[in-house]
Amino acid sequence: MYLPIILAMVLYPVLAVLFVRFVWKRSSRKLFRWLAVALAILLPSWDAILSAVIFYTTCPFFSKAAIYESAETQGIYYEGYLRDKIIIGRNWDGNEASYILLADRDLREGYTYMESLVTMRKNYEDKEIPVSPPVVYRCIEGPKDDKRPWEVFAQCAPVAEIRSRYVVKSESLKFALIEMDFMKISDRTTGRLMAEYRAISKYPYAGAPFYPFFTWLNWHGDMFQANQSNSCPEKSQFLTFQYEVLRVKK
Repeated sequence: MYLPIILAMVLYPVLAVLFVRFVWKRSSRKLFRWLAVALAILLPSWDAILSAVIFYTTCPFFSKAAIYESAETQGIYYEGYLRDKIIIGRNWDGNEASYILLADRDLREGYTYMESLVTMRKNYEDKEIPVSPPVVYRCIEGPKDDKRPWEVFAQCAPVAEIRSRYVVKSESLKFALIEMDFMKISDRTTGRLMAEYRAISKYPYAGAPFYPFFTWLNWHGDMFQANQSNSCPEKSQFLTFQYEVLRVKK
């Protein structure tokens, strides 16, 4: 698995030395010479170095989890990252079904329903396609599987109006090995901001255990290992923070 990486790591220093020697022979200007040295050193791992600088300088003051107001509700309405995609697949009984990522989790938490503004659609093995204009879907608990009665399956369908009074807006930005997650929870009726959350994470490379060598090209597979990330805060609440603000109405 790692043989191509090891071979490339052996070959690259030779090519880098040849490149630097070529520039030093062709140019007498110190600026160009040292730029050649810097390029040879930074090219394989610039993203890892830049990500480390961003993470460790930003970490102490970036993270935030502030609750200004809480409420009880039977359901939550979402806009943004993760819950903005409707997936058309097969249910446990073989029938076609529409579902949204993490909808089952909301129902297991005890909410009667979850709603989401869908902007993307994925049908079986097809590529994602945009939904224009966006459509609001509502998910409720679907039929039980007799073989797995403890499981909760979400059944999702488009609706004309949003039922939930509260909206959770989330966004995730990725650059190099950095991921920044944002969430804002608001009262749709009054427009008041009820809570906000943000976190920053730095991921190691999954494909280069020895050194982050040209993995920014992603030429040897998936480069992230989320379970080994460094995060601020240390334990991410990006998928669960809303449950602390919008509690299940009894």
